[in-house]
Amino acid sequence: MRGRIIPILSVFALFGLLFMLNYTTPREVGVLGVLVFFTMIFIALFGLMVELVKVFQKILKDKNGKGGEISENKTYMYATVLAFGPIILLVTRSANIFTVALVGIFVFLGCFLIRKRA
Repeated sequence: MRGRIIPILSVFALFGLLFMLNYTTPREVGVLGVLVFFTMIFIALFGLMVELVKVFQKILKDKNGKGGEISENKTYMYATVLAFGPIILLVTRSANIFTVALVGIFVFLGCFLIRKRA
């Protein structure tokens, strides 16, 4: 069920993003509209990251034989952490090397925590 909903929601989020970028301004939509904008970016990136995690899982499974198996819930956890990284970069508004490194460390630590705890 979730396998069908996530790509559909991602496509709707992309269409919503295209609409917002072409027909509105931040002043028109206000604070709530900006929140919706970042939420749609996250949903679109989440769908993309779910597919990327599945692709990497298949690559690792093919390379190692039986290895690379992770549960569906872990796939969604990894995708959540990976999709949140670009959102943090957008919110900080300054993309110098120090900020990018800190966000990279955050994403790495999030994935490490998922690997060890979940």
